[in-house]
Amino acid sequence: MNINTNRPVLSTQVAKKAAPQKEAAAAPAASAPSSPAESASLSSVPTRIANVNTAAVAEVANKYEGAEVVPGELIVKMNGAAENNLMGDFASEYGAKVIEKFDLPEGVFKSIGGDMLRLKLPAGIDVFEAVAAMGEDNRVAYAEPNEVITLDEVQTTPPQQDGKQDSGEAGEPNDLDEKLWGLKNTGQTGGKADADVSAVDAWKVTKGDGSENGPLIAVIDTGIDYNHPDLKNNMWTNPGEIPGDGIDNDNNGVVDDIHGYYPGQDSGDPMDGHSHGTHCAGTIAAEGNNGEGVTGVMQDARLMAVKIFSDSGRTTAADIVKGINYTTKMGADITSNSWGGGGRSEAIRDAFASNDALHVIAAGNSNYDNDKRDNFPSNYNLDNIVAVAATNHDDQKASFSQWGATTVDVAAPGRNIWSTVPTSKGSYGNKSGTSMATPHVSGGAGLIMSAYPEASNEEVKARLIYGSDRVDALKDRSVSDGRVNFAASLENDQVAPGAPNDFWPGETTSRGTELRWTSVGDDKWANGPAQGVELFISDKPLDGENLADAKAVGLGGGDEVGDLATFKYDVLPSESERTVHFGMQSVDNAANRSELRTTSVTIPAADAALKDDFDGQTVSFNATGDFKAVEVEGRGKVFSSATDSTTAEESNLTSPVIDLTEKTGAFLKFDAETSLYWGERANVQVSSDGGENWTTVERMDRRSDWSERGIDLSSYDGESIQVRFQMDSREGRRTNGMSIDNVVLLTDKA
Repeated sequence: MNINTNRPVLSTQVAKKAAPQKEAAAAPAASAPSSPAESASLSSVPTRIANVNTAAVAEVANKYEGAEVVPGELIVKMNGAAENNLMGDFASEYGAKVIEKFDLPEGVFKSIGGDMLRLKLPAGIDVFEAVAAMGEDNRVAYAEPNEVITLDEVQTTPPQQDGKQDSGEAGEPNDLDEKLWGLKNTGQTGGKADADVSAVDAWKVTKGDGSENGPLIAVIDTGIDYNHPDLKNNMWTNPGEIPGDGIDNDNNGVVDDIHGYYPGQDSGDPMDGHSHGTHCAGTIAAEGNNGEGVTGVMQDARLMAVKIFSDSGRTTAADIVKGINYTTKMGADITSNSWGGGGRSEAIRDAFASNDALHVIAAGNSNYDNDKRDNFPSNYNLDNIVAVAATNHDDQKASFSQWGATTVDVAAPGRNIWSTVPTSKGSYGNKSGTSMATPHVSGGAGLIMSAYPEASNEEVKARLIYGSDRVDALKDRSVSDGRVNFAASLENDQVAPGAPNDFWPGETTSRGTELRWTSVGDDKWANGPAQGVELFISDKPLDGENLADAKAVGLGGGDEVGDLATFKYDVLPSESERTVHFGMQSVDNAANRSELRTTSVTIPAADAALKDDFDGQTVSFNATGDFKAVEVEGRGKVFSSATDSTTAEESNLTSPVIDLTEKTGAFLKFDAETSLYWGERANVQVSSDGGENWTTVERMDRRSDWSERGIDLSSYDGESIQVRFQMDSREGRRTNGMSIDNVVLLTDKA
């Protein structure tokens, strides 16, 4: 999760994978070539690639199935420094050329522990074969294709010139347009009054700080129209660069980077020809009280433009890395990232991880739970990421927004957001998405840093989370259980809340325990309940010195001081007894923390009603269709449906009858790899009538790596059942299908 504590699209935010354009992974030669031309071609394949394991190639190809990649390009991180005279030798072993050595700031190099290269393979060498081969090279930390990501542009209004604004209400900027419901919501757009970020009250504390000492906010997007009349006075100007002289005056590797950087063209001109980045910039920091158009969350600010997307909305992983590294080198305090898409990129993760800024990142617009399915980059498990969901003017989750009780941190207005867009005279328009929610939070983080310049990223993030207004409709949609409130986050409160009272475990079974405590006050026992608590979970006793090593979970506080609060801590049952240690602190809206309270619990062992690792064949599973017992290195025997299917076929792996007539707490555990092709289905099913009828209890998602899975079958307590793993193959597929190992059905001890 992101507090330390990774479809109809209705927004401009989601950056999605393009239509599949990859080549099929070519297998190494397994038979004699059929022609002299083929012999010549095979003989030219570098030895390291020619000898690569075919299973490793298939695994890489499956991981990037459906992704668009730059043909023949790889991003490779070396283990340690890559000396210039050795880089070429390394690349030539793969038939490749080094086309770029990433300019890593010193801190980045030390953080990630090695140089990063961009390689170009010759025609005829498959990129997935090269990635697989480099995975076996101990000089390489990782290698990955240079993936292409596109920005999806939907649901916008045509640009409109908004003109000058009339004087606003007393104490408010004169450009607080009534369309800015996210900043001030009186119900003027038909929504719910006060379903906003409380900007007007926040401005009583600070309007932002655009001085050289104020927070520097990098908008990593499609660039910014730095000439827009509502943005030009809040643009960062590089103090080390002389405009227009064609010289890299500050020796940062970019010529004339006055307002930012465009890595796609190695240019210092990040002008936005798209509109997305300019719209985000306006929400963060359109100039306030200038009589023009709109105001941003910050009326006064410093905005750096980092244009990672072209004007057509395309980028690559390499350009994203270069853009993030630029913000590291130039000292950004906040990066605002209204984009996402593609698979997990270790290179992009390293770029974020090695940057000390607070990274505010959109949660995505495909209306799914990020706790169950990764969204990148918001799901990278880094302490300095704030993942953002979107709300509408009724204080509900926007219909398109993704969410996550542990992987999304906060929620903010993101539907029908009015802001700046580029034109020669400066225009405005509506856009929707977690793209539009993200800049609200980036601006809020900027206000907090302006008012509290010594605050750490952890403190700023905690103020955003625990300063949020808890909303019933948003419960379990994010760590905050609500929508950001910047006035509450800015409160100058120096009194810590009371420590949770009576913190202890209740009923405990092999499935977990229920933790209980009494909620306390925001200021000890006074001023209403504390905003929330943070729960720490560890396999070691906890004290104030080792909390950073524990898993942390943010939870809402009680409705009233003295309320009994509970949290169900669930675990996968095990045949072994184990002890779990818990710690808890109350946290208030200003991120003040109480004293630590601790408790421990012993989770009892469970009994195995069925158990089979397929090596000793202790029970007899029945395999039909493609399922066969195969040897897997490091695992021994597993059942796998991996094959070249020429016809669509259902394959089943069925257990014997399992007697649960006198059992309780039935829980199925198993290891699985589900390398599914598009259109294929993998299910777990249960029958309680001898196999006449089957009920699907789990539709398995696509995961190319082995992982432990668990399914609650306690609804079948008291019955005799069979379990089967079902794979519906797609005609003509060439994938690993579904593989199963270490099946165990556990129950409570009698």
